[in-house]
Amino acid sequence: MPLIEVKLYDHRVTDESVPKIVEALTDALAESTGASREHIWVIVQGVSPKHWGTAGKVGG
Repeated sequence: MPLIEVKLYDHRVTDESVPKIVEALTDALAESTGASREHIWVIVQGVSPKHWGTAGKVGG
């Protein structure tokens, strides 16, 4: 069971974006590995910019 976990700023995780993300990542992994689409799992999580750090600094 291939599993893809994606974490994005929470404002990018919407009812419209999640199905597109899941479909695109499923297609890419199935094509690149030969894994069956039915066995690919995708988890999309939103994270507040206040809880996200880059280069030693917290975003937001």
